[in-house]
Amino acid sequence: MACDTHGPYVLLRQAAVACRFSLPFLDAERSGKSMRKVLHLGPCNSRGGMATVMHTLAEHPPTGWQADLLSSHAEGGVWSKWRAYRRARHELLRRFADDGLRPDVVHVHVAADWSWRRKVRLITLARAHGLPVVVHLHSGQFDTWLSRGGEKRQHRVRSVLDDAGVHGVVLSLAWHEKLTPVLGPLEVVHNPHPPLPSSTNEREQRHLLLLGRSVPAKGHDFAVTLVTALRSSFPDVRLTMTGASKSAHTWVDARGWVSVEEKASLLAEASVLLVPSAFEGQPVVVLEALAAGLPVCTSDRVKGLPETVETARFGDVEAWVEAVSNLFENPPTPTSLKASVASYGVDKIQQRWKSLYESL
Repeated sequence: MACDTHGPYVLLRQAAVACRFSLPFLDAERSGKSMRKVLHLGPCNSRGGMATVMHTLAEHPPTGWQADLLSSHAEGGVWSKWRAYRRARHELLRRFADDGLRPDVVHVHVAADWSWRRKVRLITLARAHGLPVVVHLHSGQFDTWLSRGGEKRQHRVRSVLDDAGVHGVVLSLAWHEKLTPVLGPLEVVHNPHPPLPSSTNEREQRHLLLLGRSVPAKGHDFAVTLVTALRSSFPDVRLTMTGASKSAHTWVDARGWVSVEEKASLLAEASVLLVPSAFEGQPVVVLEALAAGLPVCTSDRVKGLPETVETARFGDVEAWVEAVSNLFENPPTPTSLKASVASYGVDKIQQRWKSLYESL
């Protein structure tokens, strides 16, 4: 996600989450009621959509619950990631041994490949200490990774999820259809769109926006190629993109990483959000854009999004030119876009998590 995960806003936000003495907690203490605890385990201190989801869920726990975050990932090389895993394992053991810190549910946020390999050790550790575990599958490549590993890998992953104390969760009905035949029963819980700061910026014309890390799968180079093609019909079109910090084109504003406030402003003023990705789980930025009344065009490889999202064939410049031109000329109403993500609001999603946690 296009969010500064190390900026002052996020540091304050992380401190707030780490603090157990929230107002609901104090109210519960005064009334003599204890609140149950969920521990969100995953890459909460790394850049990306999974961290955004973790912070959103931890900052807005279900009624009657308090939430903590535990990082199990570090950006950098293999050694950095291994040390982060070891620190997470040590911290889990410390919490499991302390009745005051011991969670009631461990909510593990996991991608594919090495993310799964590291997390499965922590899942096994939690189960060995008698704790129920939610395995929240975020990856937009989980099905591909499973297929590459053949029946042996599929059997290993399913054996983890078949444990009665483990509950698998996917992000959409589309992912449910893909993974249930291989992994068995899974629950569907959408990503929530986090509340963003309000912005007074006005919607602009011919202003395209791409929010994401600068990695090949996100399609930054394709977005530049697309705008180059669009400029023959719309010479004033321009592109703002995060992740990348420089561009050879005067009509590209490469922002690097932006704050939450800057992101809110960009969502308020852009004309169309571009998501030309090769794969995605369920991009939070799409939900944020729709909630801000911003039209969205994604590649047809991104599944499980509201019907108000326009799609174009992955990597097909002509198809994208047609789709974006149509959004320029006939944009959907902000009201319809906002209504399409009403069920993705934090309050609605946390009601779903409350039911799931309390069923474990």
